[in-house]
Amino acid sequence: MTIYIKPIDISSFSEVEELHKMIFHFYAEYDISHPVSSETINNTIKHLKTYPENGSIQCIYNQNNIFVGYSILIKYWSNEYHGYILFIDELYIKPAYRDQGLGSGFIKLIETGYKDIQALALEVSPSNNRASDLYEKIGFIKNKNSTLIKTLRK
Repeated sequence: MTIYIKPIDISSFSEVEELHKMIFHFYAEYDISHPVSSETINNTIKHLKTYPENGSIQCIYNQNNIFVGYSILIKYWSNEYHGYILFIDELYIKPAYRDQGLGSGFIKLIETGYKDIQALALEVSPSNNRASDLYEKIGFIKNKNSTLIKTLRK
């Protein structure tokens, strides 16, 4: 299935509203341990629009111009990988559009569209076997290291 991506249009109320719905569903489906609110979503949108060098929120549309998913992409420098890593912080496809090649199509688009990236990184919920299988199928491997996080503020 053909897709295209574009940054979130903050002037489009309907696009921002739909993004909110998808993010709430993403967290309800895969990560209820991290409560999300409209305020946190709006803060993320505002931050990435103000500091685009840090990353972006990409809206995923299918060939029928239907908003079918989103991704939050964060760019950072890695000494280990000798350049920029693009971290796929969130990747969500609406349930009705899953298993149609949209996730792998999105990965292919960013692989070719971000010329200054040395590597892609992502996290996947341990319970999301379908996503894990997809990512491994398209070339992601489990890193030998584990990620540890210490929350400083909530």
